[in-house]
Amino acid sequence: MQAISHNIPIQHDQIQADLYVNDHPNTATIVMAHGLGGEKLCGLADFAEHYHKLGFQVCVFDHRGFGQSTGKIKNLVDKNSQLQDWKAVIDFFKTHYNLKDDQLILWGYSFSGAHVLTLGSTATYKGIIANFPHVDGLASLTLYPKKYLLLALLKAIQDLIYIPFGKVKTMPVVSENRFAILAGEDCHDGYHSIIPNDVTWENAVPARIVATIGFYRPTTVAHKIKSPTLVIGAENDSLIPIKSTRKLAQKIQNRQYHEENCGHFELFHEPYKNRILVIHTTFLKSL
Repeated sequence: MQAISHNIPIQHDQIQADLYVNDHPNTATIVMAHGLGGEKLCGLADFAEHYHKLGFQVCVFDHRGFGQSTGKIKNLVDKNSQLQDWKAVIDFFKTHYNLKDDQLILWGYSFSGAHVLTLGSTATYKGIIANFPHVDGLASLTLYPKKYLLLALLKAIQDLIYIPFGKVKTMPVVSENRFAILAGEDCHDGYHSIIPNDVTWENAVPARIVATIGFYRPTTVAHKIKSPTLVIGAENDSLIPIKSTRKLAQKIQNRQYHEENCGHFELFHEPYKNRILVIHTTFLKSL
């Protein structure tokens, strides 16, 4: 499976994207990106290869500041800038490959799952796949360790204060003691389980996301989604209350909802990975 590498311009930066072209492509192109702090090298290749074998073209990209994508602030996790990244990638393929919204399938996991749901509330795509998506920042904050919440907020405020001075205060994405952005009991081992041995991953992002993530609530716009949408929830998710995922799914009129009895990172591990790919395949063939 060979990829065409694209550097997609956005403001003063470039988004690095790999496009896997099929000789006899399906009429749709699947656009994929990783979750909070993740890079496309961390587990997305197997999914892209599977969809490619089904006949789809697949684009996998890294948000600005991650992987080979450039960015003024390294590893910045920000919903507004990342939504801009998605729009830039979508517009690029619509312009350079003569695609329309109804020829694009948006694929997200965790934080990028929130992005595809949010984008789906503003335009009609051929399909949306949201795997263990971030659905309600306020609900997710209730799962954050209370003993660390104030300290994390102070770190976030410090990072926000640093912005005019061009400085950054970081926090680890995951940590054994759970003082991190992702603070579920399974997050440290779970996150490291999806990082290949030959990939150097920086376990740090600007702390400001702690102060803003509570306001990111795709559940409030889910009723506007018209695209055929597949939502998959993880019953034992330590970051996203499953009740919130179920609530969001119920708001989407044209939906398929599936739930796995697993944790947040099991999307990338058997037996769940294969089961979820079967669900994906059935959904894709229904479009």
